[in-house]
Amino acid sequence: MKKNNYLFLILLFLIGFETLNAQVYTTTVGFGQADLAIREVRRNALTGNVGWKSLTGFGVTYHNYLAKQMGVELGVGIALTNVKLGGRFSYFFSEKNFSPFVSGGFMYGLGFGDTEIEINSDGTYFKYKVSSSPYVQIAGGIEYLKKNGFLIKADIGYAILLTESNFEITDGFASNDQIQVLDTMLGSGFVMEVSIGYAFGKGK
Repeated sequence: MKKNNYLFLILLFLIGFETLNAQVYTTTVGFGQADLAIREVRRNALTGNVGWKSLTGFGVTYHNYLAKQMGVELGVGIALTNVKLGGRFSYFFSEKNFSPFVSGGFMYGLGFGDTEIEINSDGTYFKYKVSSSPYVQIAGGIEYLKKNGFLIKADIGYAILLTESNFEITDGFASNDQIQVLDTMLGSGFVMEVSIGYAFGKGK
């Protein structure tokens, strides 16, 4: 039921920004004899990212625009599952500077191996391990790419853990509420992400 609610919110989000996108935004950049869409001119970008269950956690992402309305992202960062790698494909609903998009991809947290994380406060004591963590992610959001290369994007979505669990209590006792908190932090859940960076090319 929660997943359906998240997907419904994403749909409303995209409809709202598609309505905004119907306003007048610059579509093309002068380039030689032709007017090309901004993502055809500035095909490569680097961004810094921060988010919750996002593509990289806190990290860096390389963007490549395959076409004026299609792109791929590859990123690496640090998250609650240790070093995190991610990749996804995005489709943009417009070739204009400002465009809503939908995306789907895969994320992989390396985990902490045999390292135990200790919780010891307020009478609570337990240790747990975080194992490797594969996820699939679906998301929708908005991107704004200026002619001078400034790039900002934001998205929301849902990440689905592909294993039954990615953590294990190894010592002490964790209550049901504490296990639920760990599951919220490390398992499937709501995605939020913001990225800011620069797109390279010959736009003016």
